[in-house]
Amino acid sequence: MMAVVSASLVGVVAIGGTLAYLSDKSKTVTNTFNVGKGYVDDNKHVGLWLDETKKTGDENPTEIDPVNRTEEGVDYEEMLPGSVVAKDPTFHLTTGSTDSYVFALVNGVDEMIADGYYFTVNKPEKLADPVNAFNSENWQKVYGDEGTFDGLYIYFDGTDNIVEGGKLAVMGEDGEVKEPAVPADTMVSLFNWVKLGSNVDDDAFAEVDPGEVIISGAAVQSDNLTPEEAQFEAWKTLTGAEVLG
Repeated sequence: MMAVVSASLVGVVAIGGTLAYLSDKSKTVTNTFNVGKGYVDDNKHVGLWLDETKKTGDENPTEIDPVNRTEEGVDYEEMLPGSVVAKDPTFHLTTGSTDSYVFALVNGVDEMIADGYYFTVNKPEKLADPVNAFNSENWQKVYGDEGTFDGLYIYFDGTDNIVEGGKLAVMGEDGEVKEPAVPADTMVSLFNWVKLGSNVDDDAFAEVDPGEVIISGAAVQSDNLTPEEAQFEAWKTLTGAEVLG
């Protein structure tokens, strides 16, 4: 029997708060959950977690940084038309956790696009506005309106939808490592860059109401579950709804 627990019970991890401000017009709120058993506590995280490039000093990040990361929040300086910031929300699974299907629920991106923002995988030029795109080779949309970006996504590693949790190191009685740890699979980001369109009118932009970009994630144990069954469990956990829609 698979355990599905709420935020008030042991086994659900919520990484909360504001992950990133694009400007005074938007913010990203993140929550991650584990559905099932066998998620390892590495003293920093339990199971699924999420981070992105951190700002250094007062300048907006303009390059993706795999080392300088944050889970707590980034206040971006005001973005002007043509501004490009590095923003790469990336999920991780703690080493030794059970193999899982990993889902991301995205809300608010379509509204931000309507306000003049662009979300891309490749770094956009400052003068030419790009085509909006997520990393669709690895993040496959399984629910949501066609032609939009909000919706539910499942991770695909090029072979299947299972993210392997790896193995913890095996230690001998003498304290020596008998078998080294095998890290969990590395997942790529949903997207890497956000640009405020070059042709956005400042006066019109000033009238736009603040909007939220919300990214939530769920890791669902893959044992004894198909991707479709896991999708249902992820949807219930992330939305509280018993049915899709």
